Amino acid sequence: MEKVLNNNVDDILRLDEISNKQFYWIDFSAYDFSWKKFNDCAFEKCNLSNVIIKNASFNNVSFINSKIMWFKFVDLNNFLSNFNFKDCNISLSSFYWLNLKNVYFEDSEIKETDFTNANLEGSKILYCDLEKSIFLNTNLKKTDLTGTYNFSINPNLNKLEKTKFSREHSIWLLQYFDIILD
Repeated sequence: MEKVLNNNVDDILRLDEISNKQFYWIDFSAYDFSWKKFNDCAFEKCNLSNVIIKNASFNNVSFINSKIMWFKFVDLNNFLSNFNFKDCNISLSSFYWLNLKNVYFEDSEIKETDFTNANLEGSKILYCDLEKSIFLNTNLKKTDLTGTYNFSINPNLNKLEKTKFSREHSIWLLQYFDIILD
């Protein structure tokens, strides 16, 4: 994978299809990635806030220790997108109606993010902060949420089968029931 630094990023982004690149410590905020295809790439320590991604695709793309705020994943070409996140801030973003089967999130802040009608079946959302994120009619079957906290997932309004939660954080599931714990 070729490392891309700030000094040569504009030349690479002139291409419609970008493969095997590791973007490192680049501020992409407000860049336009529309119609771009990123294949087997990584974004490490990058700022991708407010990036325009109309019909872009991220195929086998990793986001590591990056800021990805106000990102409208819903604008992606969903058929061609497969990505994962580690140590990222993905807050104030939208995964509305996306097929995210087997996506991987780890040690990330995913605050005030919309997962309404998303398919997260088989995904791993490990040790993440989901404060004020929206889960409504979300498919969480076989999803692993080990160590994840501050979530608001109503078991009556989402699909939970063989969904894995940490015992210490499973209390968040009980807030929707008229019960008293002592």
